[in-house]
Amino acid sequence: MVFGLTWDPTFLKTRAGMTMTVESAVGLLGAVISIVLGNGFESFIYWSTFFISGFFLFTHVTNLTQVLESKVPAIAKIHLGYLAIWTVMLAIACIYRFVAWNFISIFSWVLLFAFLIDLFFKYRSSPSSTAAPGPATPAAAEAGGKY
Repeated sequence: MVFGLTWDPTFLKTRAGMTMTVESAVGLLGAVISIVLGNGFESFIYWSTFFISGFFLFTHVTNLTQVLESKVPAIAKIHLGYLAIWTVMLAIACIYRFVAWNFISIFSWVLLFAFLIDLFFKYRSSPSSTAAPGPATPAAAEAGGKY
């Protein structure tokens, strides 16, 4: 225990741990390289990916996720929203790099695939907003479930 934190490096061996590690590491590497080869938009994406994904990775490795969820109950939805927004921004960066190809586009593609994988599994594991079962019969479904 360092600074009262419980370290759990086994999280890094899980699928979620590996995708967060890839996001954070590629974000840092892309951020450093984008200083020379990238533009401001890509630099923003890489630096923010490094810090935000690194923060989520840190909370999981140090078992702070439960404490964070108790303080901010919507943290899972915030993480899902972060993944969705950054996926869209990375898709825009990849489309831009079709026109103006550069070495930095490799990092955009790797990050886009990592975010898509993470987003897919996070979305599948998130609880549905509609917890009630649907209408029992087709007639009830046609009537809007009122009868």
